Amino acid sequence: MMRQVIIALLLGVAAIYLFVTAPPPLPETAIAQAPQTSDLPVKILLDAANLVNAAARKIYTERIVTPGQQVGLVFGEDWQEAHSKTGPLPALFLRKVAAELQAQGAPLALFLGSDQPISPSNAFKGEQVRHFAALKEDRKPRYFDMPALRLQVALCPDIAAAPGCVSCHNEHPNSPKTDWRLGDVMGATTWTHPRAAVSDRELRQGIAQVYAAVERAYAAYLEKVRRIPDPPSIGAAWPGREGRRLPDAETFMSAVKEATAAQILDAAVLLR
Repeated sequence: MMRQVIIALLLGVAAIYLFVTAPPPLPETAIAQAPQTSDLPVKILLDAANLVNAAARKIYTERIVTPGQQVGLVFGEDWQEAHSKTGPLPALFLRKVAAELQAQGAPLALFLGSDQPISPSNAFKGEQVRHFAALKEDRKPRYFDMPALRLQVALCPDIAAAPGCVSCHNEHPNSPKTDWRLGDVMGATTWTHPRAAVSDRELRQGIAQVYAAVERAYAAYLEKVRRIPDPPSIGAAWPGREGRRLPDAETFMSAVKEATAAQILDAAVLLR
């Protein structure tokens, strides 16, 4: 019975948020029509959130940063500074997504941690160190609670999937490790939530907030790009063979939704 309820809930999420543009608040009519339960494991939400964020970051890295650099677009650490003419590196794009989640007042929180971080503030501490060590061995997510902080935690492996990720860390003057290779586990995307169970409303709201945070993070990059000298054209095209161009927010989010829709609809994936 619980499985049927969850499938119906996820279908509702897809119908409302994957195929139309919608603001983060849930339509009350959709809430009223959806099956109601208040005892869904928070793991479902954490897995779904990571699925969306991982897809967005992969698309940003492979379809924006890598080909963008080839046509003269620049990405750096100081992208949010007023004088900067750069866009966010992939890890900083994730940080912006985390900031946009926080700005929405979402109980979900996002953090990229490592045992070899460039910034000391991203170092794992306490119990996280032990769980990350185990994750590096088998590359499987870790789920645990931190009673002192009243948080449920999911650590999801962050693997070096693009040459740019490796070279950036190996060449950074503050990197404690300079021999990263493709395929290495560089860190863990870390999700937290204050409760072990969520309601159906909280599930739908949480997934919607992650999509909204991704869209707002990408929109912030486009806003920065519009202010640089000789900005790229912004529309339905991608950089690379298309030239010095960037997709608008709608085009970027369509790619993210296309990459995640099937898995969001597959309750078996979220309940694995």
